[in-house]
Amino acid sequence: MKSKIFNMKNLYLLTTGIIIILVGILGGIVDILQTQNVIVAAQELGYPLYFFTLLGVFKILGAIALALPSKFERIKLIAYNGFAFDFIFASFSHFSIGDSLSKILTPIIFLVILAVSYRLRTT
Repeated sequence: MKSKIFNMKNLYLLTTGIIIILVGILGGIVDILQTQNVIVAAQELGYPLYFFTLLGVFKILGAIALALPSKFERIKLIAYNGFAFDFIFASFSHFSIGDSLSKILTPIIFLVILAVSYRLRTT
């Protein structure tokens, strides 16, 4: 029997991998290192830089939590909630200062990817 490349388990792995790698690890490192983009964003949004340091640490911890085996379901649920709050508040923050539509929608797109990962987590 030929296995399908596109199945629910692979979709789960893809969506979870996007969140872990792009948002959790890379995003967390960028926030901690406070690159020029982070500094500019902090100034535009009116957030102090130390906020991004803590956010970066939590993103990395969330990425680690999502990578845990399914027996750590409660920890994973906390990570899913944390990422969801991050995406919702990021989108609202950009909306509140009148940022471009792309800056408002990017966190919402990641929220949709996160929702797919959450929905498929038991496959």
